[in-house]
Amino acid sequence: MTTTKIVIAGIEITFWTEHLSDEEFLNEIFLYHTEQNPVPYDRKECHDVIISSLTGKVITTDEKQLVWNGYINENMPVKWYNVNDTEDIVCIGNDIVIKHLPQRFITICHLSETKAKFFKSHRPRLTNYIFLLLHNIMSMHKKYCVHASCAAKNETAYLFLGKSGEGKTTLSSILGNAGWEYMGDDLVFISENENHEIIADGFLCKAKLLNAKMQTKDAIDIIKNQNFNYSYSKKIGTVVKLQKTAGNNSSLLPASQAESFAWLMSSGNNIRIQYHKQHWMNVAEKASDLPAYTLKFANKELFEPSILV
Repeated sequence: MTTTKIVIAGIEITFWTEHLSDEEFLNEIFLYHTEQNPVPYDRKECHDVIISSLTGKVITTDEKQLVWNGYINENMPVKWYNVNDTEDIVCIGNDIVIKHLPQRFITICHLSETKAKFFKSHRPRLTNYIFLLLHNIMSMHKKYCVHASCAAKNETAYLFLGKSGEGKTTLSSILGNAGWEYMGDDLVFISENENHEIIADGFLCKAKLLNAKMQTKDAIDIIKNQNFNYSYSKKIGTVVKLQKTAGNNSSLLPASQAESFAWLMSSGNNIRIQYHKQHWMNVAEKASDLPAYTLKFANKELFEPSILV
């Protein structure tokens, strides 16, 4: 088996796999979180992920233990089973079974493997489940994933919440070009530190930028291409909900604590498949005490970052 180590939000995750393609994918997707990039966390918790083939193995589930069922996408149904206090099983489609052992910080991914011609085999790609896996693992360590972008100014992070298409990547790029520290354009992990501050930990991967000519989104190493300053971790100072709007002038409107809390909860994972559920709600409640705004994000060419500070 080969091992690939990544560090996200102070959690060192070691992936154990027999497939070279897994190692290549992990190094590609976790671009700035691998051993090739020194990540500035003094203290690290550890988690092991073992990726193995399901050939000859049978994983049984009891529908009475079903906690949640839904979809990763239209073609990928998910069922989450709480077997007991020390084990959860997640079934994705018909060929991926993930076993979480939260008290031991171990996750085992069983992948159905079928033989093809010329002695080659086929099994599900990591792309089919890596982000659900990451969300689950991080919440075991009380780091909670939200669908957001993030940028820092004067040692303080601004968390930008918003659905796909609201402008998270665009705004991150604008702020990066304005000298802000880039902290990711799609996923951010939030937590409470020992000083009871709410912390944002960025997920620094390739950004998906619109290729206007091809009308597609290309994955770009925006930090390298744009020579951005970047940061892995900062204390959150402001929570902002993006709302794409017509016109030329963007505006910033104050929001209530209740609005901010609702935004955070809807931007996170389904609470039924979070670990430490009450802790997540406490973190979200404390984060909602921070200054919060709705940014009506208009013409990107005319946007002035100074509106935020």
